[in-house]
Amino acid sequence: MRNTGQIIAEAVCLTHSLSGSLNSSRRLIGPGIVLLVLVAILVTAIYQFRDLNRTINEAVTGPSPALPPVVRPEIFRQVDGVFKRDQTVSEVLTEHGLSGGLVQQIIDCARPDYNLARVKADYPYYIRFDEQDRFHDFRYTIDADRYITVYYDSDQDRLVSVIKNFPFEIRVEEVSGVIESSLFETIANIGEKDNLAWNLEDIFSSDIDFYIDIRKGDCFKAIAEKKYLDGEFSQYGEILAASFINDGTKITGFLFEDKNGKPAYYDPEGKALKKSFLKSPLKYTRVSSGFSLARRHPITKKVQPHLGVDYAAPTGTPVRAVGNGRVTFAGRKGANGNMVHLSHPKGYETLYLHLSRFTVKSGAHVSQGDVIGYVGSTGLSTGPHLDFRIRRYGKALNPLRMIFPPGDPVPPEKFEQFARVRDSWMDRLISE
Repeated sequence: MRNTGQIIAEAVCLTHSLSGSLNSSRRLIGPGIVLLVLVAILVTAIYQFRDLNRTINEAVTGPSPALPPVVRPEIFRQVDGVFKRDQTVSEVLTEHGLSGGLVQQIIDCARPDYNLARVKADYPYYIRFDEQDRFHDFRYTIDADRYITVYYDSDQDRLVSVIKNFPFEIRVEEVSGVIESSLFETIANIGEKDNLAWNLEDIFSSDIDFYIDIRKGDCFKAIAEKKYLDGEFSQYGEILAASFINDGTKITGFLFEDKNGKPAYYDPEGKALKKSFLKSPLKYTRVSSGFSLARRHPITKKVQPHLGVDYAAPTGTPVRAVGNGRVTFAGRKGANGNMVHLSHPKGYETLYLHLSRFTVKSGAHVSQGDVIGYVGSTGLSTGPHLDFRIRRYGKALNPLRMIFPPGDPVPPEKFEQFARVRDSWMDRLISE
């Protein structure tokens, strides 16, 4: 095979040869013809050079691959919204133009994974259609972390259902504030959401009653997970560590697993923050009547003992079990109205009176924090409130003066692991 140098040399040689011949017959051929011949020779040499390069490249790398076809992105029309109260998935899908038969296919397809008859008010959905305005997919948010999608798979020519987790980006951030009037107002003023206040209350609720113990100047700091979706804040994850200074007393908690593998909070020495009982069973407006051995009843006007604490709160406010226990009674009981009676270890009993309704049955077991009913004004009552009572071995106790025993500490065999977790957050928690 001739190389590039040979081709060029031959071209030059041929040029000189022709040039000489042409010069000898200059009288017969004009200068223009000579120029055209020279150009033709050079063009031939260039094309031979390109062919040679292509031959060499294919010998080394193989033939040039064919360019992939250009894939045009799919274009969808999307409609979205939230379910209204008592609105069904059938109504929503039909409203957006899907036939009754297709709607039923979507519901049937989803059923092994999730029953779409259980859609909830204010939960979002979206539906997408392709360029021919044919159904492509339907998505419904199941909870804070998951959604279900029913989509048309063109390869299989059928509907497919799948439950997925939202692709959150989790960031660990510090949040702190100084209280002027309430924890919720402070949380709002620093640009955070109410859920963070609820979470902080839950951590410290055994030591602080956030409705009567909070003081101006109290402060808090939390190291919390924040979940972002497409770069925007979506929700809070776990609070990994937190401290709260209430009336000069500092309480610090670190997230760690208890002996049953469930998340719990412990102080720096490994003692459980969560006591055997919560300080109060609900989020109330005020204490409307305290514990008394001689109180004039607001309706009967008789002086008689009031062996509980009345928490004023709007009708429907959730009422929680203050501790783990068993339901010994749930029903209507005369002047007490709708009542739930729980028995707890070590001789404790708790009673919840005047409920609008209850959510448990006799014999059921409940855990601390479970909702057992809702505030009402049933029985002998002047307005919505919860009459909350505590007994131990049959003796009535004042709930506002109770000092409850702590929960179980960090198991000894896990303390070294707990210490590493504690130390990893301590510096950030105490830094300014």
